[in-house]
Amino acid sequence: MLLGAMLAIPDVGQIDAFAEPWRRLFSQSPLLSTTILFGHLGGLLAAGGLTVAADRATLRLDPTDDADRRRHLAELARLRAPVWTALAIAMLSGAMLFLADVEAFAASRIFWTKMALVALLLANVVVTARLDATLRRGDEAAARHAVAVRARQWRHRRGAAIASAVLWFGLVFAGAALASP
Repeated sequence: MLLGAMLAIPDVGQIDAFAEPWRRLFSQSPLLSTTILFGHLGGLLAAGGLTVAADRATLRLDPTDDADRRRHLAELARLRAPVWTALAIAMLSGAMLFLADVEAFAASRIFWTKMALVALLLANVVVTARLDATLRRGDEAAARHAVAVRARQWRHRRGAAIASAVLWFGLVFAGAALASP
């Protein structure tokens, strides 16, 4: 069954042929190509900017201040929807950019490096979301948690914030390298 699924995956030529009408439209319309590129860059700027700012706040947080921790976790929860919306726009517009030049992107090591960074970033998002949920539950039942356990959880959250910031800057670097001639 796995072999059948792998054989059913289209090759680059098939994807390129499928995307040909989009490539023509994209290349013939400066307004469309500019709008799609803006969607990609704007989505990355919004998602990355909000996330890096939240990461900075996590790193500046006094993990011994209960009220500050609760406020910070609530702020992180409020940021989730706008970050995911911006990231969805960046990913949709990125897919449209990919389809505008399938053969070039598919053969680019830089593109696949960028995609690996996106995958790592998404994995980090899942880890931090779980950690934030654990920390929120822990703040509600802090009396039952050992101080050492809470401190370790906050250290992990700080590590995830550092990883997030590094991945976002790596993603921007890969994107810049991809756009360079």
